[in-house]
Amino acid sequence: MAFIEKENKDLRSYRSGRIFTTSARAAMTFILQAHKRMDSRGILLPAYIGLSKIEGSGVFDPIRTSAIDYAFYPVDERLRPDLNALEAQLRSGAFQLVFLIHYFGVPQVDVEPFVALCHRYRVKVIEDCAHTLLGGLEGRRLGSYGDYAIFSIHKSTATTNGGFFLDNTGLFDAAGLPPSMRIAQATLAEFADTDLEASARRRLRNYEVVQQWMGSLPQLIPMFDRIPAGAVPLNFPVIVSQGKREQLYFNLIGREILPTALYHTLIDEISAQQFPHSHFVSTNILNLPTHADISQT
Repeated sequence: MAFIEKENKDLRSYRSGRIFTTSARAAMTFILQAHKRMDSRGILLPAYIGLSKIEGSGVFDPIRTSAIDYAFYPVDERLRPDLNALEAQLRSGAFQLVFLIHYFGVPQVDVEPFVALCHRYRVKVIEDCAHTLLGGLEGRRLGSYGDYAIFSIHKSTATTNGGFFLDNTGLFDAAGLPPSMRIAQATLAEFADTDLEASARRRLRNYEVVQQWMGSLPQLIPMFDRIPAGAVPLNFPVIVSQGKREQLYFNLIGREILPTALYHTLIDEISAQQFPHSHFVSTNILNLPTHADISQT
């Protein structure tokens, strides 16, 4: 069956000190290619990475393009990293980078200890903040913990492209970005013209409305018991019990409510035998829309 790949968009902003790119995947590709030239070791990725027939994989395509070695660290049925397994992999000395995805714009782990663990083994962290532009964790912005942070403009805005990354190491500057990876000026101008705070408030309002509905829908299990202070979720992820995701998906579309399923298809490299929790989530997740331009009537 076919699932909707993206949701409606209405969120733009401009923040200084960022290196703007054509997309989040271009930012990731640039960072990986640079590190591949400096160090032959690989990258560790969370074992929950999606694949779209139309768009490919925003996370895994840069891995292929850069030809960097990789392995996956396991996550549980709430996509929380297995820190014991991660540390065992870090201890091997085979990796120079760890990729941390803030799925749906909400951190699945206490980020500061996660980054400290990686740094203990002299491994740099790339935060994937593609699902949020304003999200934070208890008063601190996502993207400020790791060595690098990647953001998507088009996933959260009305633009059709655009991204940026934050380099907390000071290693890169915009002058080193290939012309093919540089953001279009029209995209940057539109991005700079958005009231980011207002859009975030509307997203949180809609999230809270959906959260109130959950009490009367026991067959839907929210992915998060609570969202941390400062988080701005991309949508409202739930686990649909009893194998009824497809039925609910099309019933909602029939009522002009457009859910997504992130990610209904995982890349082939993440096997069900090795990562059963990841495949459980992939098979049962549904993301209910909370984007800023939703009407509550």
